[in-house]
Amino acid sequence: MPRFFADIRRQTEAVIEGKDVRHILGPLRRKIGDELFIRDQEKGYRARITDAGPDRITLEILSSQELHERCSCAVRLGMSLIDLKDMDDLIRCVTELGVSEIHPLVSARSNVRDIGEKRMQRWRQIILEAVKQCERRLIPMIHEPCMLQDFLQHNAPAWTCRLVASLSSDACLGDYRGREAGVLIGPEGGFTDSEARMILSSGFIPVHMGKTVLRSYTAALTAVGVLAM
Repeated sequence: MPRFFADIRRQTEAVIEGKDVRHILGPLRRKIGDELFIRDQEKGYRARITDAGPDRITLEILSSQELHERCSCAVRLGMSLIDLKDMDDLIRCVTELGVSEIHPLVSARSNVRDIGEKRMQRWRQIILEAVKQCERRLIPMIHEPCMLQDFLQHNAPAWTCRLVASLSSDACLGDYRGREAGVLIGPEGGFTDSEARMILSSGFIPVHMGKTVLRSYTAALTAVGVLAM
């Protein structure tokens, strides 16, 4: 059952506010005395509703349990922007797979180049819903979209192990499974030659994910799934 985010006020009391209240009291038809599974940033809780109003639910905490991560190491994704519907689905899926950080990137062949605040809010909400669904502990960070060159200059240096998807590489992505790593995925048309040179000069190691050509969407899912195993 999805765990609703709650404000844990004391060891024995929690409060839920916002749109989850309408969902709990409406479609889920929960009422005073019913039990819910709730969570904060660290733990999951079994709780009983003690008071319910239109904008606020108060609960008594009955028990707690630790939440877990799919992967014990950080997995970061630098993702060239693709079709926005595909990006929505991708962000949900990589969150479920265990990604810790997402950098949407604008490269020369990106077919999407401008992301508004409404879309960023949507992506943050998608991440929260996916975290609730899969019951993972950490909430992945999604950065504001930026140009590839800016990412390489300002963000990539923080990645201790930098990988980039490449069909021409002899190195296999699977060799880095279980290690803290970041992987860079190009747009549908791939990176330009000048971008590829810039990426390699920034310390990225080319790795392959098999001998066939994958869509950017599929490559990103494969990369995160392999690294987070």
